[in-house]
Amino acid sequence: MTKYIFFSGKGGVGKTTVSCIAALYTAQKGLKTLLVTTDPAAHIGEVLDVEVGSKPVKITENLYAVMVDQEEAFREYKEKVLNDARGKYSEDMIAAMGEELNSPCTEEMAAFDKFIQFIESKDYSVVVFDTAPTGHTLRLLDLPFDYAKQVEMMVSAAESSEVKETAKSRFGQIIDILRDKSRTIFSLVLYPESTPIMESYRAMLDLRDAGIETQLVVANMILPEEVCTNDFFKNRRAMQMRYLTEINDRFNLPVLQIPLTQDEIKGLASINGVLKNILNGLTARRP
Repeated sequence: MTKYIFFSGKGGVGKTTVSCIAALYTAQKGLKTLLVTTDPAAHIGEVLDVEVGSKPVKITENLYAVMVDQEEAFREYKEKVLNDARGKYSEDMIAAMGEELNSPCTEEMAAFDKFIQFIESKDYSVVVFDTAPTGHTLRLLDLPFDYAKQVEMMVSAAESSEVKETAKSRFGQIIDILRDKSRTIFSLVLYPESTPIMESYRAMLDLRDAGIETQLVVANMILPEEVCTNDFFKNRRAMQMRYLTEINDRFNLPVLQIPLTQDEIKGLASINGVLKNILNGLTARRP
């Protein structure tokens, strides 16, 4: 049974890097892993130092990566809808449908449709999602409830009931998977400062309202104690430690700490080095 891991949070907190580290970890455990980015501003290929497109590409043993290209997804989705309608309706009706489909709502639905194809896939043991900033992610989760409205616009009254029920059943199954804590882990990525903490906490509450429980907080960019040798860095680290205490108290969830690195994290060797540091740190903290 496929497992799903989501990393979400505000822009700039390092979701893509954290997602790459997690995906490499599961792949090294022998689990066939797909790393998916749904973020329009994704730079997953830059972190992996491999060109990543709209088709899964093999990165290393057991690890594959893919990017949901919203423009391409929109074109494919629109063409599929219009192809299904051709032969059933007049050219005037097809033209009108084409105009109706040129909307931001359709673009998001197309991206969501591509997104759930990866959830429905049986090809991987683990799927890691590098999601867009939190607000965008929540809009994706809300889309299934609006999908049926557009279905009714696209099909005749005689067909709408059957199509709508099929869509409702499909999206209902996806929502059930997202809410199943035994199959899906939602993680919030932040760095230990006031604004990311507040935004992540609100996101956790919003997810809870949608029936989805956050299970992990990733505190990124932690200054290693050994490099804090002057007052500036000592004070910055002391501030981070205070915020880490707040994170533990406020979220009441496991908190994974990832150290700030001197160099840019780019390429598998670099990602693997950070992963080893994290694992060594976890081992050192065990009683």
